[in-house]
Order: sequence, then C-alpha cells, then structure tokens
Amino acid sequence: MIKYERLGECLFVTLHRPEVRNAVNFEMMDQLAEAISLAGKDRAIKALILTGSGEEAFCSGGDLGEFHRLHTYEEARYMLLKMSKVLVQLAFLPKPSFCFINGAAVGGGMELAAACDFRFAKEDARLGFIQVRQAITTGWGGGSLLLEKLDSQKALEWLMCGRFITVGEAVQSRFIQAAYKSVTKEEILEMVNPYIKNAPEAVMAYKEMLIRKWKSSGLPDRMELEVDRCAVLWEKPAHLEAVSRFLAK
Repeated sequence: MIKYERLGECLFVTLHRPEVRNAVNFEMMDQLAEAISLAGKDRAIKALILTGSGEEAFCSGGDLGEFHRLHTYEEARYMLLKMSKVLVQLAFLPKPSFCFINGAAVGGGMELAAACDFRFAKEDARLGFIQVRQAITTGWGGGSLLLEKLDSQKALEWLMCGRFITVGEAVQSRFIQAAYKSVTKEEILEMVNPYIKNAPEAVMAYKEMLIRKWKSSGLPDRMELEVDRCAVLWEKPAHLEAVSRFLAK
C-alpha cells in the first residue's frame, strides 16, 4: 500500500509493503497515481517526496509473487502499461519531485526513481537496473527516462550489464544528487527546501521547460514503445524460466 501525508509544503509519499521489500502490485499503482494527482492539484503543495518504508528497501520492482501469473504479451503489456502511465504522470508532474532511496532499489525500483526529478540515496543502498538478468528490458519506461537523465554511454552500460551500482558511482554519474547515512523526515524537508523555497510560479516554470522538451522529443511515445518491447520479451521462455528460478529460491 501507499501512505502519504502533508509535511510542511510537501506531499510525503511512502511505499509501504515491507513484507515484499516494497514491491509494486496493481493496488499500489492505483494508489501512487492518486497521490501524484493530489500533489499536482493541491496548490498548497510545492513538491512531492517519494521514499520507502523501513531500512531494507526503497522498492524491489514489480511484485513477481503477483505478476508471475502473467504469461502472454497481452497480459504483460496491460501490467507494464498501467505502471508506465504512473511513471509518465510522475515525470510530467508540474511540480518538483524528490526520491529518497532508503534501501535497495532494483529493477522497477530504479525505474520509479528515474521518474523523479531529483534523487538522494542512503550510502549503503543497493542499486541496479537488473531487468536484463531476467531476459527482459526495463518495462515501465525507465530506460527511456534514464537516457534522458544520464550520459547515454553510462546509461547503456547500466542497462545492458544489469550490474549493481554503488551509491558513490551513482553520485559521480549525477544520477544521485547526494548520499546520506540516515535522515529524519524533518531533515529530508530541509534537504528539499533549497529547491522549493523560491516563488512556486518560477520553480514550476522551469519544470515546464523540461516538460516541453520531453514532449517535443516524444518521450511518452518512446516509453510506450519500451513497454511493448518488454511485453514481447516477457512471454519468451527465457524470461518465464528466469521468473521460475527466482520464485524457487
């Protein structure tokens, strides 16, 4: 489930399924969309802050315990497109969004982080676009988002190799703004304040510039093509076998 509350002038959104390392299921998709919509409509909210519950994980990606039942292209595409629309909604939010990666962010967890404008991470967080290890691509549009936010050569390496990335490397690559050891919600608000302390109309105008660039380059369409490609790979034996091995552990 998703928990959200207003803290100061921010909407603080927490992924809260600690029993499955905050993995995303269909219910969470709907709740995330609701929270993002609230952040966009409420004029008193200047920014959205996204994090995970607990210290173990920010988000472990899609919930394979629920999604392993999806076998065909059509079944996979329905799930992937549903979450991709949430990522588009988050990326195109007219207000700044911040992701505080409090623990492991792998697979779809990294895609979700990539949809935010700014990212901060706990020093020992485990990061990785590991989808290729399961014989699929990023499926929610996170690959296209990463190519917008990172040097293309570095982005391709992370995506193709599927290796784990240290927070230090992510900071050096400017995917992560800064690392932290431990922070309270009050300290998070202090870290976010420099980005939102000025006139909201001016801050949002800069976000609008970025959104216009993304629209002119067809980013939403590219994200949907990414969904389609992943759905094609999803029903292949290589992926179905990888899921079976994962669930057997």
